[in-house]
Amino acid sequence: MHRFLIAILITLPAAAQDYRAAALGCLDKLIEHGRDRYGEVHTPMFMSVIDTRTGEAPHEPETLDALIRTEDRMHRRNPGGCDLWDDQPLLRALYAASRLSGDAKYAAAADDYIRVYYERATKENGLLSWGSHIYYDAYTDAPAGDQDGKGLHETLVLLPEWAAMYRVAPEAVAHQIDLTWKWHLADEASGLFNRHDDRSKGCDFAFFGDELVAAFAFLDDARDAPAFAERARLVASRHWNARNPETNLAPDAPSTGDRYDAHHCFTTLPGPYAALLLDAWQTGGDTTFRDQALAHIQAYNDYGWDAEAGRFRGMLQLDGTPVMDQPKGEGYDRWKPTGYVDTWRATMFSYEFPLVAAQTAVRAYDLTGDPEALTAAKRWAEHIRKDLPVNVGRRWKKELHEAVPAWAETGGGYAECYGRAIAFFLALHRATGNEADRATAREIADDAIAKLYKNGWFTGHPATPYYETVYGVPTLLYALLELAAHTEKAGTNP
Repeated sequence: MHRFLIAILITLPAAAQDYRAAALGCLDKLIEHGRDRYGEVHTPMFMSVIDTRTGEAPHEPETLDALIRTEDRMHRRNPGGCDLWDDQPLLRALYAASRLSGDAKYAAAADDYIRVYYERATKENGLLSWGSHIYYDAYTDAPAGDQDGKGLHETLVLLPEWAAMYRVAPEAVAHQIDLTWKWHLADEASGLFNRHDDRSKGCDFAFFGDELVAAFAFLDDARDAPAFAERARLVASRHWNARNPETNLAPDAPSTGDRYDAHHCFTTLPGPYAALLLDAWQTGGDTTFRDQALAHIQAYNDYGWDAEAGRFRGMLQLDGTPVMDQPKGEGYDRWKPTGYVDTWRATMFSYEFPLVAAQTAVRAYDLTGDPEALTAAKRWAEHIRKDLPVNVGRRWKKELHEAVPAWAETGGGYAECYGRAIAFFLALHRATGNEADRATAREIADDAIAKLYKNGWFTGHPATPYYETVYGVPTLLYALLELAAHTEKAGTNP
């Protein structure tokens, strides 16, 4: 089988060879130069920030635009360290690389990363040192980040590779998911959860609640643990019960009181939240999660779409009224996604996930055949095309150009934006057979390679010299591998 794949790849069309070669070349660089060779203990864990000019992972990389990308929280960049949560897309890319190339070294590198991270990177309460507050510092061989590595456990947005991690470290993974229930539930009777592991009432963000639902559904399936199936349904009920029953629009964080995220719906709901509900349904077969995911997608499609402008709004009152564009506020109001949604968002989190919402819509159609999901996906395609080529989102453009003046010359945007847009248009082509969608995917990929591929690496943005995990380079690598497989028409899908 491996010889067959290699033979096909040798005769690939030029475009597929370019996508495959660029992605595998960067992964080869990572395996050779991008692992933890710092401090007293060297490990097979992958570094989050690597200087593409030297192949070194500096303990203190240049700041550049990082304060904007990380929303003023530099530890989110994992400087001088590794973060297995942020590298979930890298795991996906490494496993795909082995399937495509027939070379087991990529999958072996992913397995080694998982195994050692679970062995070495834990907090005092047993939860992993990963996510948006803490990470593993390769220079000090210890957890780092908030409170010198003793800070909060918070895992957001990403699709976790629970099955792969469970295959490598089954007992450790089961223990992690069990601890997640123990430390993140503020009220086990109502399902009130907190994105932080302090057992108190706090922000019940949609893009953390979905992580709980997916993890609990996975453990139920892996261990035949019906208590976790019930816990998954309980947590999902938080946002479902908080929705407006007439519109099905749900608030992002129902428990935050007077704050705007308790009373408005954003693309977090049809985006990462619905995506992980679909994962939970696929894992355990509970149609509750499928039906809720489709309802969140349809509600945003019904009320968020401005047909005259051909764009989606970024912020809706729960009765469906859109919040028009406002000047950027102070404090937490800086993150309000007023007006039309910002396609090429600059920050890691906040409340805008248009590309994830687009991916989720087309995936929902692929899995269920729901026509409303396909309508939403086509509308997202119209919205995204209006903003091509990939660039810097409007909300932080001024600040980004001040932080990195070279942006004015390079153009382009973040690797994550390129990767998600490629994956979306490729998936839409699979769903509809429309050749224009595949052509758009290729155009975006060609632009990504032209702007981001340097010295055999991909950088997080054309104007910066660093391979950066939280800038979305692994997401781009996976999308390029997927595009190469699709272009070759060999029936191999990463």
